[in-house]
Amino acid sequence: MNVDFSDYFWGDKNTGFDVLYHNMKHGLLASKELSDFFRERANIEENNSKLFGKLAKQSGGSGTFSPLWHVLRKSIENIAATHLNLMHKVNDLVKDICKYTEEMQKKHKLVKEEQGPTLEIVQTIQSTTLVLQKAKDVYQQKCEELDKLKRDNASAKDLEKAEIKVKKAQEDFKTIMDKYSLVKEDFEKRMSISCKYFQQVEEAHLKQMKEFLNSYTEVIEKNHEQIGKYYLEFKRQCLELTIDNLLEQFVRSKYTGLEKPVLSREDLIPPLPLVNLNPTEPVAEVKPSMSVETKPPKREGNPGSITRQSRRTTSLLNLFISSSQGSNKEAVLSPQGFSGVGQGMPTSAPSSPNNSPLAAPVITLSRNPLRNSKWFLRSRRE
Repeated sequence: MNVDFSDYFWGDKNTGFDVLYHNMKHGLLASKELSDFFRERANIEENNSKLFGKLAKQSGGSGTFSPLWHVLRKSIENIAATHLNLMHKVNDLVKDICKYTEEMQKKHKLVKEEQGPTLEIVQTIQSTTLVLQKAKDVYQQKCEELDKLKRDNASAKDLEKAEIKVKKAQEDFKTIMDKYSLVKEDFEKRMSISCKYFQQVEEAHLKQMKEFLNSYTEVIEKNHEQIGKYYLEFKRQCLELTIDNLLEQFVRSKYTGLEKPVLSREDLIPPLPLVNLNPTEPVAEVKPSMSVETKPPKREGNPGSITRQSRRTTSLLNLFISSSQGSNKEAVLSPQGFSGVGQGMPTSAPSSPNNSPLAAPVITLSRNPLRNSKWFLRSRRE
């Protein structure tokens, strides 16, 4: 449907020009409202960008889930950047609308000057229409008065006066009617031109406003397409990061070594001192070998005091052993690799250093009646 303003803005009250002029003013208001709307949208996008950036900083980054955290954080950062880019583009669009609004204000001032004659003719025809309506009412009133006098059989003089008034009212009405016809012709001519002019102004305004909306739509569409691409990329990366890949990345970045540690017995077991049962012979040390499975006894306190106590105990044992040579019960040493105690001979260190070292010696004594004596107990306490 082709719309022509010159076909729709007529009427008895001749208010079409006012409607078109105020509609042009509404276009200026619409451009201001559109700029405010886009400005608010830009603020929303800026706020969204800040929120997404804050959300990206809250993402964790430790453990085997760290690569997925990295992918998620990168996706959120890209979305934040996209919203920020949208904010800049919408702000640029707001600047264009504000510039257009300023140009429209200047154009409206020119329109008011150019359409001034039309506005005057509109006011003229409106006033002429009122005068014509009054003249018509007067003429009808005079005609009714004349008819009434005729019905009442009034005098000829009264009828003559009434006829004079009717003729005068008729002449006045005819004069105003002729004037109205001239004004109406000029009004229709100017009004048709103004209607076309206002239609051109409105079409240009709507075209420009639609261009703003189309630009806004393209910006939003590209923004959503970009966000969609980021989400698709995020989905693809999540699918690529399988459980095996996550575990592989973890061991590559956090591994502590590829070879198992190997420790020898010499590194774990310290050398064991031998207990010398004969104080006259030196104490020989036995180095542990890999075949030794028992650990040396843990010693506490001062090792020097333990050695002196051991020598004193050994001397006492030698005394008791020598005094009980006639007895059938003897002191027996159980550890292998040492010289045994028999027939009253004292025990010494191993005769051959080539013998393999064993665990700490265990001394087994036969029960002797002298062990329960006071002298023996006191010697042990000392």
